[in-house]
Amino acid sequence: MTRGFIDGEYQDGELRGINFLVGRRGYGKTTEMNRLLSQCTGGILFFDALSKHGGMFAGYVMFSEPGRLEEYLRVNRGRRFHIMYQPRGGNLDEHFAAVCKIVVAFGWMIFGVDELDKLCGMRFGESRMPQAFYDIVNYGRHHRVSVIATARRPQGVPTGFRDESELRVFGLKPGKALEAIRTEIGDEAASQVAQLPKYQYLHFVEDEEPVLCQYPL
Repeated sequence: MTRGFIDGEYQDGELRGINFLVGRRGYGKTTEMNRLLSQCTGGILFFDALSKHGGMFAGYVMFSEPGRLEEYLRVNRGRRFHIMYQPRGGNLDEHFAAVCKIVVAFGWMIFGVDELDKLCGMRFGESRMPQAFYDIVNYGRHHRVSVIATARRPQGVPTGFRDESELRVFGLKPGKALEAIRTEIGDEAASQVAQLPKYQYLHFVEDEEPVLCQYPL
């Protein structure tokens, strides 16, 4: 698999730039994220917003405090690392902001974020993103950082993030979630998404026709 700075973005395995996995609970988003991350040969930092995926991502070093995370990265900078951060206790927004700043400071990694919609919202002003995460989305390539995120509620994820994303859309019920991305994927694809079974998704790449994929590929 390829790793390096390619076409202005940091790439590791299949991941380059901003990647967004959307779909109902239990339809395969996190399973697919795990597959994509397993291909990476460089650094990975996965922010487990709900602190529930410790058993799924084998071999990840666990942290719950920004200070200890930073100490570990100082020692392992430039090496292959797999880190899971679980924000146990304290304020979730503060944990996320601290981790985002660390990601930018060290660079050269894939930053995974689960349940992104829980970490964004009107409380952050016009962008609806924490400033530290906004900087990663818009300027992460300068720090050799790419992003992969999941959400069940795409309507809770800022347009500024969705517009930059390579989309993988799993099954969604007709309703607010599907309507939130209809403009981005089109009416025909939206109808198809509403009928997708578990572990199938439509993969959208800019200027290409969507591709139906199934896990395992």
